[in-house]
Amino acid sequence: MMRILMVASGGIAMLRPLKWALEAGHEVWLVCPHNPYPLKETPNNYRYIPFILELVNYYEHTGELPKDEQTHQLLLWTAASQLRAIANEFQPNIIHVHGMYFGAECCALAELHPLIVSAWGSLNSLIETQEEQSKKISKLAGIMFKAADVLIVEAPSLLNKCKLWINQFQRVELIHLGTKTQHFCPQPLKYVNQWRQALDIPNEAKVLLSARGWSKIYSHHQILEAFAMAYPHLQKQTVLVFMKLRRTHSLQEAKEYYNDFCIRAKQLGMEQNIRWLPSLPHDMVPTAYSLADAIVNYPISDAFPSTLVEAVACQTQVITTRLPAYQGTFVEEFCTVVEPQNPTALAKALIEVVNNSTEEREYNLVKARQFIIKNYDEEVFKEKLLTIYQEVASKAIRFS
Repeated sequence: MMRILMVASGGIAMLRPLKWALEAGHEVWLVCPHNPYPLKETPNNYRYIPFILELVNYYEHTGELPKDEQTHQLLLWTAASQLRAIANEFQPNIIHVHGMYFGAECCALAELHPLIVSAWGSLNSLIETQEEQSKKISKLAGIMFKAADVLIVEAPSLLNKCKLWINQFQRVELIHLGTKTQHFCPQPLKYVNQWRQALDIPNEAKVLLSARGWSKIYSHHQILEAFAMAYPHLQKQTVLVFMKLRRTHSLQEAKEYYNDFCIRAKQLGMEQNIRWLPSLPHDMVPTAYSLADAIVNYPISDAFPSTLVEAVACQTQVITTRLPAYQGTFVEEFCTVVEPQNPTALAKALIEVVNNSTEEREYNLVKARQFIIKNYDEEVFKEKLLTIYQEVASKAIRFS
């Protein structure tokens, strides 16, 4: 059994590795603004340390980051000292920080080792910029490249880029969250029909689902424009479904984006063809994917999202933007790929997918699901992460 100190701001990217470690019998202390486990469900090998990352608290109460460096440094040193005190008490075999954010900087400042850092999208600039620009990284990324004993990335295209920034004693590993393929699978038709009825979608209508959170970065407005262009050419009645899932720190920003979207939908005469889903519990998402004839994924920038893995696991077609983070993955073989920020190209893809359903395409969906089962089931990545924990811990006498 190992002692693992996890530091995170929250989210599923932290929750799954936390569950993996606990299920394997390791003792885990979690430092996080929010406790993911209700008190009555707290595992015996788990301890939650209520909020210590003061910058997170500062942000949640003020809605903004401290504007002066002096305040930032005060918060940084205070939180780093608290992390060090926790580590002195716990004596962890591994420190795993999820995301390159304030908490990661605190771990580096506290000189906690062996330190595993999961980037979770924080290094996208290395693959999304021109070659000469990619030689420049943020101050925080530079700190983490120096501090991490193991750096975990989720996109294959990041592996070689990151290796340029580390020394011979550090490692870069590829680990995605994966998905539970027994859960994310085609859902029974009776449930899909119930959803159709609830959303007032005719049985014969095609359904396009924009499944990402409600933020400009996911280009829902461009999906709307493409849908409006494609609509006169669609041979079957088609509805476009969105999720009211906020993916921005600013609630006001999300509201303004939503209002602007609705105004534009009315201007385009598309409001009658749009449906809305609420933010869904994770166990209901497979039915949303099975409801759709195609998932539309059109972000400006991205890591390698679980959305793509989950949708393909449900044997649902995916229309997606072409991004560097998707290179070298199943997206290139099994998804319809479109140039980014090009609603005209997206409209053509929508027309093709809606109007042309072939046996070959259906066969490819089955083939794609089998690929996900073999390569992206979360058990694959669970085993890999726990192996990394064992290897790193075995080389460290104690935390330092």
